[in-house]
Amino acid sequence: MRNEATRTDDDINSPESRKATFRALVELYAAGDVSSLDQVIPPDYAGHTSAGDRDREGFLQSILYFHNLFVYTKDSFIIEDQLVDGEKVVTRMTAHVRSRQTGEPITMLGINIARILDGKIVEEWNTWEQLQIPQSQAGDGR
Repeated sequence: MRNEATRTDDDINSPESRKATFRALVELYAAGDVSSLDQVIPPDYAGHTSAGDRDREGFLQSILYFHNLFVYTKDSFIIEDQLVDGEKVVTRMTAHVRSRQTGEPITMLGINIARILDGKIVEEWNTWEQLQIPQSQAGDGR
């Protein structure tokens, strides 16, 4: 078993390591752990969303903003698919959260393309879509 001291650039840039870097970001996001964001997001990060481009600080602010709107758990995000092509990791996710205001369960589908270098997400493109909950299911917790 290797330790971090013997890890090579090839290891950190392998497809599995790139996937793991993105999964680590998802865990930090679900926990709202902005103090650990530097583990996976470098100072020169560039994000592209439907709301516009953002830098690292903008990403941090978006985490805080969405944690004010929704209640997350460590299991809120389900990674459905991850594909790696060179530096890019494409991830299809489902998020199960609750509205802070009403407690209503909300399901969102997301697609993210992250460019990952040396264990850091240097650039990403993402979009999220909220699913409508049928009135017949609104009270049954689905």
